[in-house]
Amino acid sequence: MLFSDPGPLLQNFMTRQSVPCGGFDFDLLSKATEWTAAQQFYPMYPALDPAVIAGRVETLTAQGFLVAEGTPPAHFDIEYESFWKWDTPAGLYHFGMKDPPYLNPQQAAAWMEYRATTAAPVPLFTTNESCEIVHELPKPDLTKGLMGVMSRRRSIRSFLPDPMSVESLRDCLFAGLGITGFLDTHLPEAARLLPLKMTPSGGARNPYEAYVYVNNVKDLASGLYHYSAVDNTLGLLTPTPPVTPAQLLIGQYWADESGAVILLVANFERTMWKYPHPTAYRVLLIEAGAISQNISLAAADHDLSTIPTAAFSDTYAHALLQLDWIKQALVLAVLVGKPRPDAFETQNFIPNDGRQS
Repeated sequence: MLFSDPGPLLQNFMTRQSVPCGGFDFDLLSKATEWTAAQQFYPMYPALDPAVIAGRVETLTAQGFLVAEGTPPAHFDIEYESFWKWDTPAGLYHFGMKDPPYLNPQQAAAWMEYRATTAAPVPLFTTNESCEIVHELPKPDLTKGLMGVMSRRRSIRSFLPDPMSVESLRDCLFAGLGITGFLDTHLPEAARLLPLKMTPSGGARNPYEAYVYVNNVKDLASGLYHYSAVDNTLGLLTPTPPVTPAQLLIGQYWADESGAVILLVANFERTMWKYPHPTAYRVLLIEAGAISQNISLAAADHDLSTIPTAAFSDTYAHALLQLDWIKQALVLAVLVGKPRPDAFETQNFIPNDGRQS
C-alpha cells in the first residue's frame, strides 16, 4: 500500500499497477491468503450485499491484486513465491525497475539545460581543503603500462564505419567474463568446482552470461550471439534479431553504429543458491560494474571506445534473449567500437593539473 495526496493506493510491484484503495479492499485482500471461492467472502461481511462483494472481487482480480486459480497470473505468482529467496524490498526493486520511462537524446539534452539553469549545482568531487595535508602523492605516469591503458578509456558516442577485429572482441569478452580456471573447494559435487575469472564475483557464483549483438566485426557475421565463458566460443542465436541495438537501447542511435553491443545478463538463481540474504542482490548488481570495467580496459588496449548503459527496454531484452522475467535480467549493456579520431577533441577535455575548483 502507498499513501498519496488523494488517498491510499494499492500497488502490485510485479505489474506496477496502482489503484485507489478503500478500507474494504484492504481488508478483503488481507483475508485472501489461500484459494477462496468468491461466495466464501459473503459470510465475512454480513452487512454488505453479496453482489457488492462479488463486484469488488471481480474488480480486484481484473486489476491483478487477486489472482484466479489456474490462470497465467496465478502461475506467475506461485513461481515467484517458490523461487524468490530474497525479501520483498529486493523483489520490489527487481520488478519496479523494469521498463521505466526514459527520455530520448533530445529530451535529455533539454532536461540538462533546464537543470543547469534552475537548480543549484552539486559538487562532483571533494577536496582536502579542510584537512591537514600529510602527504602529497606523486602523480602516476599516464603514458605507459596499465595506467596508460586506463587513462585512454573513454565513452565516445561516435563510431567509425571501420569494423573492429574479432580478436579485440575476444579480448573484451574474456577480460570481463572468461573463465581462467576453477577453485576446488572439496565440498560435495554441487558446490565443489567454482569458476574463477579476472573480475571478482560474490562467493564465485559467476551469475553473469554475455550475449553479443554484432554489428560491425571483421570476419564475424552480424547477428545475436551467446558467449560461452568456459570454452571461449560464440554461438549464433539468430542472424536476424527482431530489434536493432538502438531500439533495444531505447533510442540511443549510436548503438547501431558500434562494432558490437555486449549484453550482461544476471542469473539470480546462481547467487541466490548460496546467499538467501537480500544483500546478495546488491552485490550481484555491483559485479556488472566490475565486468564492464574490464571490458572497457581491454577495449582501450585496442584503441576502442566503450559506452556502458543501463538504459534499455526490459520487454525487448526479455523477448530478444528469451529470459525468465523472475529469474533473469539484463543489467548492463556495453557498446564497443572504433571511435572517430576527432571525437575526443570535441569533448572539450581539460587535463587535471590539481588546480581546478
